[in-house]
Amino acid sequence: MITRSYRPLSAGQIRHSLGHHQQLRFLASRLSLLSYNDKEITVEIDEAPVTFKNVFLRDCCTSSDSIDHTSQKLFTTAEGATNLRIKKRPIVEHLFEPTLHVQWDSNGKTVNSSYDLSFLIKNSNAENRRLGKFFDHDRKLWDQAEIRANLDSIHHKYDAFLQDESVFFKALHNLNRYGLCFIDEIPRPALDAMDESNVQLWPVAKLAEKFGYIKKTFYGSLFDVKNLKSKAKNIAYTNTFLPLHMDLLYYESPPGLQLLHAIDNSTLGGENIFCDSFLAAEHVRLHDPRAYHALTKIPITYHYDNNNEYYYYKRPLVVEDNEAAGDEFPRIHCVNYSPPFQGPFEIGVTKSDGAEHYKQFDDFIRGFQMFEKAINDPRNQYQVKLPEGTCAIFENRRTLHSRNEFSDENGGDRWLMGTYVDGDSFRSKLRIGYRNIQV
Repeated sequence: MITRSYRPLSAGQIRHSLGHHQQLRFLASRLSLLSYNDKEITVEIDEAPVTFKNVFLRDCCTSSDSIDHTSQKLFTTAEGATNLRIKKRPIVEHLFEPTLHVQWDSNGKTVNSSYDLSFLIKNSNAENRRLGKFFDHDRKLWDQAEIRANLDSIHHKYDAFLQDESVFFKALHNLNRYGLCFIDEIPRPALDAMDESNVQLWPVAKLAEKFGYIKKTFYGSLFDVKNLKSKAKNIAYTNTFLPLHMDLLYYESPPGLQLLHAIDNSTLGGENIFCDSFLAAEHVRLHDPRAYHALTKIPITYHYDNNNEYYYYKRPLVVEDNEAAGDEFPRIHCVNYSPPFQGPFEIGVTKSDGAEHYKQFDDFIRGFQMFEKAINDPRNQYQVKLPEGTCAIFENRRTLHSRNEFSDENGGDRWLMGTYVDGDSFRSKLRIGYRNIQV
């Protein structure tokens, strides 16, 4: 399960990768109309026929009577599809960019629509539609050897992260690629106690707000990770070994990113452990497809019933993304793994659940065992004792995290401060970064 070493992208490689979707208009030079009727229009793009549903084209119309100045639609899809027909033969006009012009009769209303070549190419197949939204070809599975070979590329300085957009984009790029990066040289906070009134004064909050906004949970906007012993309401606040897991899977919408800033970290032990759950899931898929399939079907119950809070949700270990492009990276949207917060299974455990699920549960357990063996293999883990003044940022739905047992017998202190950011905020910044990066 050792992956190949990765050399950081050069400026030219990044330009090629992110520029693919921007350069679509230049991939083809010829556009012509082949046929049309009141259901579909077929055009030819450099000798390749492409057929579009009329309802789709009408729905994408950007004329002034279809969208307002904010680019918000002025009609619903159902309205646009009602009594839709083409009033006269569409034409292709060759100006700066070849453009298809269509005049619709949309339920008695005349609507003039134009579709340039870049739009038609971008929407001609599923892979092109993802361009500019998801960056599949820049993602990579990793194990310990892969991360150690590229440590310099995933470390960024605090001031540069906050002030230099090119450094911020590199961090975004690494989070998309590995689901993990580190921010170094963080100044020690001037305060010694955190509460909701001073959130924005803490360095970890400044890092989080660079992505957009902090995701507040029942732990607060920020949370301290200290050894609270008998007062702890979460295993993370004790000094015992913390197994690999993801956070808040009992939420309907778990956070996309987690940030952990080491303020004090001088105890014995307490090393942080990170692991690529996608690598482990792909290992199961390659070696036991039937077990892997069960991991995508049998839901796991997650709950938090403590401290006058009761959260509950169930989701499968592996959630696939079958629209992901390319074969270099698994078609996985996210993984859900958090043993400390598992509740009783609810599907496949009694015969009354149905013969298929009852039998599939055995495949699930076999796949679960393979997955756990893979993530607990030290070769697939990156272990580091976060230096004081360093923050780990990682994808909560991909990168598993853990912590070794620690002791304060040496008089050391351990104080990490954490927070969460929604995945939507991260992906929004990532898309804008790919769109605007100058290389």
